[in-house]
Amino acid sequence: MRNKWKGMLFACMLALPSFLPFTVSQPAYAAEAPQKLADDVKVQVNDELVHFPDAQPFVDENHKLLVPARVVADKLGLQVQWEQTGSNIKVTLKDKDNKKALTMTTGQSEVNVNGSVSNNTYEAAALVDGRVYTPFRLIADSFGIQTQWDGSNRIAILGADGKYHAPAWYRQVVKAPVYKQVLNAKATAYTAAPSENGGYGSLDYMGNQLKLGTIAVDPSVIPLGSKVYIEGYSYDGLPSGGMYATATDIGGAINGSHVDIFLPESPAKASNFGVQQVKVYVLGS
Repeated sequence: MRNKWKGMLFACMLALPSFLPFTVSQPAYAAEAPQKLADDVKVQVNDELVHFPDAQPFVDENHKLLVPARVVADKLGLQVQWEQTGSNIKVTLKDKDNKKALTMTTGQSEVNVNGSVSNNTYEAAALVDGRVYTPFRLIADSFGIQTQWDGSNRIAILGADGKYHAPAWYRQVVKAPVYKQVLNAKATAYTAAPSENGGYGSLDYMGNQLKLGTIAVDPSVIPLGSKVYIEGYSYDGLPSGGMYATATDIGGAINGSHVDIFLPESPAKASNFGVQQVKVYVLGS
């Protein structure tokens, strides 16, 4: 936690309208969408990666994987039915033999699995940027599909054929790029909570929207606008192995070799990051 100071006024940010993949408009007053903690997770069914043409899977602030319902259902050969119910979307997935069915409504915890109604212990389905997202594990468990998680390559695997599968894609080992300076630094984390941003909300010192990849620095050590590469941290919500970031924020408590990494999640969860020692490469041109 920290108190940041900012020396300028910021313009209001405008949001573009979104749309549903089911050819109807996003309903008014839809439930607030979950925050995206990470969107570099891939999904695999048997031996093949699932191709997501636009909307991508993501890990939310509760570290749960949410996937676009339509794309995953099509890959699994499931039928999809939907209907608008007030401000929410009700979605039903059925197998081709109509023996198993899952019905869920965006923003609601109650689900119907094979005619049995219960509270969803995974995560509620959500409407995000005009797409219906559903918890990965909810689909898998409802249809009896075994799952695997390959942490090294960040791939969630559905074994629809009842078998275990090797990853269909391997993450390249990230090597630190050419740099002009390297620092052994202290790393902390912050969020968009106004209490951590001097009342300025979700904007950095330079007026940009806070996002994963934003860091706050001491400008006398790392100049504002610098591109950096950070490695050595341990936190599930950040890219495995290392991450690129841009120094666009500052803070009164950020002095010397200290970087404050923005996390798009709640202050309570971000506090789990604690204080860590990292290596920061200030990149050359």
